[in-house]
Amino acid sequence: MIEIEMKLKKYLIGQPSIMINEDETMEDSIEVLDARNDVNYGYIEVTDDKELTNINIDFDKLVENNGVGLESLEELEMDEILHITESFMKDFGREVVQFSNFSEIGEGEYLVVYEAIDKKLKLPLPNSGAVIEINSYGTITAATIFQEYYQLTYPKVEITEDEAREILCKEILVELGIEENEELGEFELVYQPIRDYIGVTVDGEVQKASQLFSETELEQFSVTPVQVTKALPKLLGATDQYVLREEDGNLYWYVAEDLDAKGEDAEAVIEVLHFDDAGANYESNVVWDTEVKTVLPFEQLKDNAMQFLEIISGDIHNKYMLEEQSILHEDTEEFDDNSDEDIFNVDEYDEEEYADEHEDEPTTMFTFIPYFHEYKLENYSVLIEVGIHTGIIRSCLYSALNMESIRGINITPIISLPEADAIYKQNLQMKLSRFEEIDEDDEMTIYSLNYSINAPSENGAIDKINATTGEVTYAESDIVRG
Repeated sequence: MIEIEMKLKKYLIGQPSIMINEDETMEDSIEVLDARNDVNYGYIEVTDDKELTNINIDFDKLVENNGVGLESLEELEMDEILHITESFMKDFGREVVQFSNFSEIGEGEYLVVYEAIDKKLKLPLPNSGAVIEINSYGTITAATIFQEYYQLTYPKVEITEDEAREILCKEILVELGIEENEELGEFELVYQPIRDYIGVTVDGEVQKASQLFSETELEQFSVTPVQVTKALPKLLGATDQYVLREEDGNLYWYVAEDLDAKGEDAEAVIEVLHFDDAGANYESNVVWDTEVKTVLPFEQLKDNAMQFLEIISGDIHNKYMLEEQSILHEDTEEFDDNSDEDIFNVDEYDEEEYADEHEDEPTTMFTFIPYFHEYKLENYSVLIEVGIHTGIIRSCLYSALNMESIRGINITPIISLPEADAIYKQNLQMKLSRFEEIDEDDEMTIYSLNYSINAPSENGAIDKINATTGEVTYAESDIVRG
């Protein structure tokens, strides 16, 4: 670990002396501590051979504890940032890789991707190098380094790129949907690429993600009108022993005894953080009795989730559909909406073993997907985690829907489906690529060959086509063409 310490500090602002603390109680994550004062800067993960696979660093703590004045620092140019990430790959990568992609993910925050190469065919291997998050000051704040071994297969290439394109273009590749135009602040009817299409195999078969990964689309069920009988604080687990405080429009519940003992240093156990005047993040860390063996009936958990969403959104039976639940845990049973059985197999569930590994209460997730007519608005889906023993709403990230704006949409397209499909296919290209096959034993990544959909470099990939005006928006460059 000393070698990792010496290398890692080079990529942290202020280059503090750090030590890696291998705590036996933390099986997956290893602490990165300041060697002078034990301040926690973040966590790393390593393989059995002590090769670095993941890092997560708290940049604010680095700045606070190393006397760094950001106002006196110059922000780096792209080539300087890439020089740092290349050095990082030489220090921690398992093999020689090449630069693949550079994108801005936030103000002064960048994502850099590296990939290994099939030396014979000169093709990049997806998920084989590293994904690195770095800021404009040159600090690497997060990274995933792929250290797994892999196998390359060389199936016979029986068709050309043009033939692959011709095969794929026999399919309808776009579909109608509703999206929010953030620049205009309104919703619009658009044609979107059908994301299920991956490409064409080298022997001429169309590839879909749903087939490749054996995925089936989950069914959605109607939501019945909800009668609210519980208050929001109760659903979040707040009782008389908690004290509510409001700060800058956000809500915090504290244990009264903690406030008396710690004052301002007390940590809130329930937080409701509001944002954008129309959304909020709900989180409850109310303690639960780990000795409790009872798993609440599924219908009770679902009712709590529905009451919670009804309180924060209202009229949810007119806005949302409840998605069928897939298997959530190796000890769970698949959800059947018409079944009275609990979602969890209590006989197989070892609560003591689970509690030893996880401090948090095990939860089940309810997914509510908004619809307008037959169109999904998946970007506004609401995921609600409910504790299976307490029924407490443990987390929810909620973005409100402006239904009045959506109802104003003309859902009759002026541009026809064949016209939109032709626009999408006009500049469509195919490219020989490597893709990951599914290994049932999950022992090694296997890369095969296909022709993947390749966006022309001039504009980028088509993100959407306005169904009223025919305007095309390109995902990578945000170029709009009439």
